[in-house]
Amino acid sequence: MAPPSAHPELTARLIQLCTADQVVAGAVASLNAAHTTSLCVALLDSPDGSDYLPTANMIVLSTKYSAPSFAALADKLILYRLTTGLHQLVVDLNDPVALQAHNTRQEHLWRLANPTPGPVPPGVRRFYQGTNRENFHHGPTSISAAGLQPAKAGSGLGCKRWEKHIVASEYKDQGWHTVTLSFDVALSYARQHTEWAMGMKAHEPALRDVADHGGLVLCFDVVEASIAGSDRWRQDKSGDSNNFQTTETIPPGQIQVVEQLAVPGPLTKIAPPPSVARIPAVPRQEGATQGPGVKRRVYPTNTP
Repeated sequence: MAPPSAHPELTARLIQLCTADQVVAGAVASLNAAHTTSLCVALLDSPDGSDYLPTANMIVLSTKYSAPSFAALADKLILYRLTTGLHQLVVDLNDPVALQAHNTRQEHLWRLANPTPGPVPPGVRRFYQGTNRENFHHGPTSISAAGLQPAKAGSGLGCKRWEKHIVASEYKDQGWHTVTLSFDVALSYARQHTEWAMGMKAHEPALRDVADHGGLVLCFDVVEASIAGSDRWRQDKSGDSNNFQTTETIPPGQIQVVEQLAVPGPLTKIAPPPSVARIPAVPRQEGATQGPGVKRRVYPTNTP
């Protein structure tokens, strides 16, 4: 089956990303050098999904991302699929310079898609929470409509579905909202929702639209003095000093979306483990005498 035709507006967005960032331009140049055609962006013939097609050197997005209202999400998916294309290129893992250059570029592209927020004003604590777009956007009880309500917080199981992750762990309790001072911890959990929507979770391969089910990161500011000594705030049980729990109702007007779509990554590579050098055995010379004071060990035998 022939690949789809390049989409002019989405390919133009790729070019804009190249113009705005030299690392993006270099990544596109690397993919172009490895293929006979220039990288472009096209549309899938399905409502869900995105991919990089190595045979055509093409990023494909589902049809909805051609709409201007989804331009910001399209940019993030283009950057993510750019990293998946680079991940397929051959890298000499035994060359530390080449490996570091590859990983540095991948980390830059991933952070470009999920940038770190700006500094927090003095006297304020900025709390972040990773959730999914459906929880935030859809329905009269969504976070965007009703805020963070203690009645909907936590879990009777006392744990989060994806509690263990490479960044940190987080604990949930019934009636308590778990939030964190670390943007990267919240991003870690938001990324889990996107991976789930992309069918990357074990035993849950179904593909879902990340615009509806992908992860996002929320934040809200609280005056630091209002937390000290309050029985409505406590640290969670994860052991991470950044993680707090609260029974406060956080109104929707106080909540901001600081990351619209947390993308998976960074897609870095690791060097192979070093091989253990074989140490040649030194043959024992015939007639060699033992040093003074050293007794020869006598082993028992079965012979009478």
